[in-house]
Amino acid sequence: MRAIVIAVGSEMLEMNRQDTNTLYITQKLMEKGLLVDMKIIIGDDMQNLAWLVKQACKRTQLVVLTGGLGPTEDDITREAVATALKKELEFREEMVAQIEERFRKRGLEMPEINTRQAFIIKGSEVIPNPRGTAPGLFIDDEQCRVLLLPGPPAEMKPMFDSVLEEKISPLCNYHIYTRSFKFGGVTESGVDSLIAELYTKYKNPKTTILSSPGIIEVHLLGRSRKAMDETRILTDELAEKIKERMKDALITEKDISFEQYIVEELKTRNLTLSVAESCTGGGLGNRITNVPGSSDVFLGGVIAYSNQLKMKLLGVNENTLIKHGAVSKETAKEMANGVRQLTGANIGVAVTGIAGPGGATAKKPKGLVFMHLSAEDMDMGIYQIFPGAREMVKTRTVNYSLNLIREYLWTLDKA
Repeated sequence: MRAIVIAVGSEMLEMNRQDTNTLYITQKLMEKGLLVDMKIIIGDDMQNLAWLVKQACKRTQLVVLTGGLGPTEDDITREAVATALKKELEFREEMVAQIEERFRKRGLEMPEINTRQAFIIKGSEVIPNPRGTAPGLFIDDEQCRVLLLPGPPAEMKPMFDSVLEEKISPLCNYHIYTRSFKFGGVTESGVDSLIAELYTKYKNPKTTILSSPGIIEVHLLGRSRKAMDETRILTDELAEKIKERMKDALITEKDISFEQYIVEELKTRNLTLSVAESCTGGGLGNRITNVPGSSDVFLGGVIAYSNQLKMKLLGVNENTLIKHGAVSKETAKEMANGVRQLTGANIGVAVTGIAGPGGATAKKPKGLVFMHLSAEDMDMGIYQIFPGAREMVKTRTVNYSLNLIREYLWTLDKA
């Protein structure tokens, strides 16, 4: 069984809007062994959406749509799907009463326009929406099943989960087994060049490489109609080969964030951490303190944006700043040493760089960042010239700084 997922809404085509619904749906479907052929974002255009749904139903056995079920004139998903499937819309009076009750509980009077949400596609099953006014619809035409869900993630997710378990999962006849890895300090192309010769020999499991700033994920999805053992053996075989090939860059196999992994590893070793930040403006400390229980290992940080604070709070030597500049390996080292001495932490990590768009020179381009780790038994420093806009440079810097901590902990394990 294969699927196509469609996010409906002209606002989703804007640069500053991120679609999370299709990511969630795709992940959940893959966990059940359903492969998603396409994820599509489409604007609020009746003709285009009707055509797309019609084509999608010809290609796959499941089509999931999110968005466009509201009460306004640009919410056209119901009408477009009905057109594509050559079905009529019918009005449900009892649904108007349900929507009115939701407004009453909030002390509001239902606007007349909300009655549009009481139209459903004839022959469809209504999916209750306990968190909003837009009901979902499920159409089972045997050849293709179509699921319509509201756009707000808080409403969509529980509705999708219930339909997945009750109506979609029973149709899945695959045994599923997954493995995944997170790697740090490497690029997507670098990972692929190292492991392509391994995974291309396997049609099953399916290998997916995902890239985010400073972190590369490799996901393996094994499927078998016969038995779980069959897919487990093949997937583990490939996973262990990849793990051995990439062991120096491996962060974790757990489904956790990079910062959670670092916090857990520091706890295991009874080590404490403090940070000194310039160009990241507290981003590194923020990521670490987002992890519950981070107070056991994270002592604090200093945001030293100006040279005066670098000298006053972190003990950076004025001659270092004059001779090498604030963005230099020498300054990063003194910042890391300074914050470690200031807080009494086992590990001090410092970052200083040029996030852009201004501040660059011929010798120090935009994106140049120096990162340094100071410990009683070791100093480790790296620098990178990160591509991308200001926020991207800051994000990459945080991830590479976390990877610097990982590499230090790895050296302790090897010692």
